[in-house]
Amino acid sequence: MPFSPDSSPSLSADDRRTLKGLIVAVLAMQLLTPFLQSGVAVLLPAMGRTFSCSATELGLVSTVYCMALAIFNLAMGRAGDKWGRRKVCLASAVILAPTVALMGLVPNIESVIGLRFFQGMGTAAFCTSSLAMLVACSPPAMRGRLLGITSTGVYVGVSIGPLIGGYVNVLWGWKIFFWGISLWAMFCFVIMLLLVRREWYESPELPYDWTGLVLFAASMIVIVQGCAGSMPDRYRPLVLLAGLALSVVFLVWEYRLKTTMPLLDIRVLIHNRLFVLSNLASFSLYASLFSLTFFYSLYLQFARGMNSDLAGTVIFLQPVVQVLFTMPGGWLSDRIGPEPVALTGNVFAVASLVLALFLDGASPMWFITLILVLNGMGMALFVTPNTVMIMTSVDPAHMSQASGLVGTGRTAGMLLSMVIATFCLRLTMGDAVPGPENSASLISAMHMSFMVFCVLCSVSFLCSILRMGRFVTGR
Repeated sequence: MPFSPDSSPSLSADDRRTLKGLIVAVLAMQLLTPFLQSGVAVLLPAMGRTFSCSATELGLVSTVYCMALAIFNLAMGRAGDKWGRRKVCLASAVILAPTVALMGLVPNIESVIGLRFFQGMGTAAFCTSSLAMLVACSPPAMRGRLLGITSTGVYVGVSIGPLIGGYVNVLWGWKIFFWGISLWAMFCFVIMLLLVRREWYESPELPYDWTGLVLFAASMIVIVQGCAGSMPDRYRPLVLLAGLALSVVFLVWEYRLKTTMPLLDIRVLIHNRLFVLSNLASFSLYASLFSLTFFYSLYLQFARGMNSDLAGTVIFLQPVVQVLFTMPGGWLSDRIGPEPVALTGNVFAVASLVLALFLDGASPMWFITLILVLNGMGMALFVTPNTVMIMTSVDPAHMSQASGLVGTGRTAGMLLSMVIATFCLRLTMGDAVPGPENSASLISAMHMSFMVFCVLCSVSFLCSILRMGRFVTGR
């Protein structure tokens, strides 16, 4: 059943206009942000040839982006509470437009990796604030369908990202792809500015938790450096321990914080079992599935000899399935409850990973297609119901924080997924430039990663089962 703001009698005329404008603005931006993930993935081999860089460095192009998302999803939720969620959304386009445009002008891969950090910051600013605004505007009975519509916008972007990226690269080169995204970011800024006039605050009078932001960012940066950075292997355990120690300091700081608005209100959220299980399920699922597009792009182009346009067309199958089933997943979430729908998504995700363990250089196309379809079904049926459960499990005072944690859990999972992928590539390929001659090492890295991903996806499945038990027993 399609969603229309006019169909809800609980909304005033002004609320309906605001919600309509917000839906248009969010959909415009939702079409852009996935291009920075799925669209860039299919361009990585071409970028590697331009800069003569290793597979590990190509992995960092995505890893650093995910790291910035993980850091700023939490930070931007609180920024929206203090300075206004609409302002934060507008700031996201201001950050994205120039940093994406510069991708086609930088001289080396190190500069590309640096720009990806700021692109992650801009993406986080939009995603966190827009989700909180949508939930604040939407009638409770229609949140599943509304979030399904906006998630569909994401998956449309995810779908056409590899397709457009591959063809643009073949016709004009990968730099043109980024310049087009920069222009779209400027267009999104204008749309948000004109169509959304209302502002949302939560606690503008409270000080911002700058110390918490520094501690959280430092812990994430040090952990990523220890896992995937360039350094002698003997130092990695020490760097990882330092990152974990910083994480503990951050959690202690947030727990003890009373006079300032904390980035993470542990005192309130730690006792919300549904909230904790849903975020853990999201984290585990994204950790198990996110880097598959990265691997499939390298696999299809290096192990199967496809051009970027053909590889993008094949990868296109996965997000197409997500587009087709995301809105039905939101509708089912409203009709039968989000718990069984999300659990069904977990089942499809586990099945796709188990089959992926058997991929090799001679796997038939129908087998690759089946894996992509199951993967898309898993994401489509899981994400919207899981988001509904997270956002409805907290009171309005913690809405922005919940929104930020939705993004943080998702992007921390994406970050872990890319760290695992980059680490496995480093183990099997070292600093070798990827190509057809070392495709066997690439496939070994894939299998090594997929075994870890199966375990992580099983954790998400277990969280979904425990979450259902909460409703069955009434605990």
